[in-house]
Amino acid sequence: MTAKKKARENPLRGIARAIDAAGRDADLARRTASDPAFRRGLQKDRRGTLSRFRSVRQALADREKIEKSKKPKA
Repeated sequence: MTAKKKARENPLRGIARAIDAAGRDADLARRTASDPAFRRGLQKDRRGTLSRFRSVRQALADREKIEKSKKPKA
């Protein structure tokens, strides 16, 4: 996708993607919440285990973008 097409993308599409990802992640979380292996993974490496969820990966990517934009350019 070119930069022009990406810039003209409908903002509602992004919102719809976020809602869709959250719904899928909620379903996955309900199914894996009682899994003993998942619980052990959370205790060992919380960020790595939770990054299986798309909405968590998107939030981490957004956080990194914000941190990069705040850093002063030398």
